Amino acid sequence: MSFSIVPYDGISPMRPWPSLGPSAFCLQDSTRPKETVFFYDSSPPNGGAPDVKPVFVLIHGLGDEADSWRHLIPLLNSRGYRTLAPDLPGFGRSVVAGNVSLKRYAGVVARLIQAAVRPPPGQPGEGAAPSRPPVFLAGSSMGALVAQKAALAMPGISQGMVLIGGSIPGGPKNPGPLALAKILFNRKWYRVYRKSPDGLWASLYPYYADLDALPAQDKEFLRQRIMARVESPAQERAFFAIQRSVVRAYLTASFWFARRTRRSKEKILLLWGESDRIIPLSSAKAFKSLREGIALQTIPGAGHLPQQENPAETGRLMLEFAAACHAAEGGRALPPLPIPRPCG
Repeated sequence: MSFSIVPYDGISPMRPWPSLGPSAFCLQDSTRPKETVFFYDSSPPNGGAPDVKPVFVLIHGLGDEADSWRHLIPLLNSRGYRTLAPDLPGFGRSVVAGNVSLKRYAGVVARLIQAAVRPPPGQPGEGAAPSRPPVFLAGSSMGALVAQKAALAMPGISQGMVLIGGSIPGGPKNPGPLALAKILFNRKWYRVYRKSPDGLWASLYPYYADLDALPAQDKEFLRQRIMARVESPAQERAFFAIQRSVVRAYLTASFWFARRTRRSKEKILLLWGESDRIIPLSSAKAFKSLREGIALQTIPGAGHLPQQENPAETGRLMLEFAAACHAAEGGRALPPLPIPRPCG
């Protein structure tokens, strides 16, 4: 398998958040020549030298992009952490070939880590396996499910996992069969937003504790970004395809996730916005009860996307969790990550 990482060419109408533009790259995988994964890398290899900083891999939610982490990335960087934040294929600036699913997205995360996180210099002597810097997965909403899938299917991929507003078992309250059918198969409600900018903006209110309180720059950025999303046929296809995959996972794979989570030794932090109206806090409490070693923290002044509304508290809790995980491992680096098989 051959990976190549190239600077982002900037051709998408979805312009990066201004301060993140210089950190924009694309991952190309020879096994998927028609697929390109856009991602932000705060500390790309310089002259071929691997970076030794611990890494947070930030995985966005349904219909979102890597810019969801725009305020959290510099905060984590300022504390000595490298950040990798992809646009999952079909969303944002990533190009998808074929159908998308949680399994496939987990494979994308694994390939990004394999390509971008390499063993540091000064490795042990002959016969000793090289190691790589500590990696922590952090997923928001649907991205939390992707992080779970990657960590449970590929043990050793990370040293700890942060699930923000999402988990399996768990999830939103049952919307009822008719509402579920509309969400999964009827695209008219999605397309009507292309002619209704005000209606599209109003659709964001449930995701925030106080959408109107966001800084002006954020609101203008989001207005442009959400319209670019609904105007993209590729993102429309990905939106409905991955939503079907998520619903299937909740309906048919919750037992698998629960069983593997109970057996796993993965350290897990649940972060929930205090005013999350999308996924109830009861979902997080149910997940926490699966076993010891799962922590739960609520974030004040935040809804479903605390990384946007309260990045300072979100970042503080993530950093404390990562430091505790690393200390528990005696500062141990991670073993090399086997190259994952392509996920269908």
